[in-house]
Amino acid sequence: MDFNRKFEHHLDGRTIIFDVTYDPKTHFFTVLESGQQEAYHLKFNMSTRMWTTEDGPEPQVPVEELARLVQQSFGHFV
Repeated sequence: MDFNRKFEHHLDGRTIIFDVTYDPKTHFFTVLESGQQEAYHLKFNMSTRMWTTEDGPEPQVPVEELARLVQQSFGHFV
């Protein structure tokens, strides 16, 4: 299985390129957005059924939208 995806999203007339890696040990996604020097983690909490980010800059899109884009690129939804 390929654990890396690169995709783009258009927002307010600009294009954001996302470089995403899935870690099967932690089940976190490491996300690096174009224009940023540091990545952040996207996590799904099974008990609350909520997506959150941590360990880096805030995403340029809302977390729920980011989660949808990441899930769509990997072809799996929770």
